[in-house]
Amino acid sequence: MRYVDAADWKSPVPRRPSPPATALESVPRLLQIALGVLLASLSLLVAAQAAPRDEHGQADRLLTVDCLLPGQVRQLGTSMTYLTPRRPVRTSVADCEVRGGEYVAYDRADYATALKVWQAAAEQGDKEAQTNLGEIYE
Repeated sequence: MRYVDAADWKSPVPRRPSPPATALESVPRLLQIALGVLLASLSLLVAAQAAPRDEHGQADRLLTVDCLLPGQVRQLGTSMTYLTPRRPVRTSVADCEVRGGEYVAYDRADYATALKVWQAAAEQGDKEAQTNLGEIYE
């Protein structure tokens, strides 16, 4: 008995090509990649628009500040209660507020603010304002 290998067997009837299993199989590979990139970028765009925005300045509550916490009330035995000195710590704005601390929210004595104050007067020819601007830039 002779065995016939499946690869050697030929059908007497010519076969028609079978239709693609999915619609994407008929689309060229480069077009599939382009469609994938387009869909990915659209999903990123939708996600970016849906992301929460910081409309009320809530991100500033995460900044690290030098916080001066209030003193602790300590009990010594049964007869003496005293208040410790205030203590500085570096923590977030939110944590400092929760713990009853004090921090500098805005320092008006910085150079950027001073520059805004003196710039207009210096441009109008005020000698004192020009001197102050010169010292800022020095």
